[in-house]
Amino acid sequence: MKVVIENTVCLNTGDAAILLAIRHILRSVVGSDVRFLVFDSQPDVAARLYPKKDYPDLEFHKLLSESLFKDRRGGGIKGRLKSLYNRAVWRALRHFAQNGAASSFFFNLDDRRGLEAYASADLVVTTGGTYLVENYDLEKRLNQFRIDATLGKDPIFFTQSLGPFKKSYNRQELGPIFDRAPLILLRDERSRNHILDLVKDPGKCHVVADSVFALADTDRIKKHLGTAPAPTGRVAISVRHWSFVSDGEDGMRRYLDSIREIATILVRDHAKKVTFVSTCQGVPEYAHDDAKTARAIVVELDPEIAQHVDVDATFHTPDQLMALVKDCDFVVATRMHMMIMSLCVGTPVLPIAYEFKTKEVAKHIGVADLLLDIDTVTPSEAAEKLGRFIGSLDHYRRASLEAVLEEHASAMSATGPLSSLIGSRHSPNVAGDVGKSGEQRSARLRNSKHESQGEPVI
Repeated sequence: MKVVIENTVCLNTGDAAILLAIRHILRSVVGSDVRFLVFDSQPDVAARLYPKKDYPDLEFHKLLSESLFKDRRGGGIKGRLKSLYNRAVWRALRHFAQNGAASSFFFNLDDRRGLEAYASADLVVTTGGTYLVENYDLEKRLNQFRIDATLGKDPIFFTQSLGPFKKSYNRQELGPIFDRAPLILLRDERSRNHILDLVKDPGKCHVVADSVFALADTDRIKKHLGTAPAPTGRVAISVRHWSFVSDGEDGMRRYLDSIREIATILVRDHAKKVTFVSTCQGVPEYAHDDAKTARAIVVELDPEIAQHVDVDATFHTPDQLMALVKDCDFVVATRMHMMIMSLCVGTPVLPIAYEFKTKEVAKHIGVADLLLDIDTVTPSEAAEKLGRFIGSLDHYRRASLEAVLEEHASAMSATGPLSSLIGSRHSPNVAGDVGKSGEQRSARLRNSKHESQGEPVI
């Protein structure tokens, strides 16, 4: 079986963990004889980080929405020329959909391989995560869904946090996309509510736990529930820069000061060895490097504290990162998937939320009363909640790990609708066939005010 997974950003270890979780869940449904054709923003780097010798079933391709079209931002003559180019690409895509020939001048060798991968795919999945929120420009994602429609592929939406969609253009474009999707998995009821008025069949929208909980080491967690592990004196902290924090630079400064206070208390009052480590680091080609934020915190620590604190700035795969934190006494996590991967190996977490997705997870694992919010956190609040967390660590460990077992079962429950969907088809090609049916689907998708004014992505 061939499965396309699109919209991945595997240079982010949290996103890579989602990919590996999708792989695990789908293998549970269809068996191990599966090839995963991963369409990523930076496939060459992803292939280096996740080499064939370690991941023989992963094959990386350039995300088609990024490789096929010209970015026409800037306007002027160049913008108009790019618009003309993009219209010609759409015509070439339609020709491919109708005739199965990718020999157009507009497709290079990698593009042709990517198109042929879609044509031969039995299933198309748009990866889980938080990329359909209006903090970000959604056009690249919309373009990819339009390509899917042109090729006659109906993507499954893996476990998402999404919305709310307040912009009329986004609502207009996403409605037909959600309607065409055979299955939409959501991480929380709030996300489901964000799209209920955009889908005609809400029955295909299922709320399940974040897919990364499928990677939980349930045997280890059950062991820790039976006997609490002996303290190791090690604590990991994950931080990030956040451009949308309230109060801008002042808000980021308050956040950094709060983390600095946490590190100081851990060393001074609890004799802990602190390591800053995160899911977005150690990859020069990636736009985000949490180690830079960590260094900015550490450089202002008192010298007697700083000598017990280090910054692990290297890249780690999900397996490596989980191995690194599994013997920590606990983790202070800003990155949500740092939080989830820590919990998956039985390590309790004090969370810091920068989006509602983390707040939802905190509620599910029994630490909502300790949650720190990046928009409002202060050093005094951080100190107070850290004190409560450490003072009742056994209680919070048990509550969290019992909840992780439930979250694992919830994440794996996605196998139910997936099995029904795949089993209900006469063939394993859940995504549909490339051909005239694909052209008809794309015509329906493009039947909107925006489209009537010209090609999408121009």
